[in-house]
Amino acid sequence: MASINSLQLTQARDGNTTQKLHPIFTEQEIEVLHILNEKYEGKTEKQKNPHPSDNLAYGSWIIARIGGWKGYSSQSPAGPITMFEGLKKFLNIVEGYALINKAQS
Repeated sequence: MASINSLQLTQARDGNTTQKLHPIFTEQEIEVLHILNEKYEGKTEKQKNPHPSDNLAYGSWIIARIGGWKGYSSQSPAGPITMFEGLKKFLNIVEGYALINKAQS
């Protein structure tokens, strides 16, 4: 499943899709994406996530950043390996987030 999602994220990375986050990500994962977006966006306009927050390209940008992509247009776009690595790390982050929320309730 992670491989399929990695390919979907790779295809969505340029923002040429109208696909939404929800079919790919759960509500909790979307919540974590929004939190992580603040962490991975830089201070300059060039380092901001350029995609609408409900679009799959938005999630793709964040997953690519987690996978090691720097976010600069001068850098080649994130490929499937970067997306796969980012997705693995992201799922670990979501698991930790869920455990912390469960412990606090």
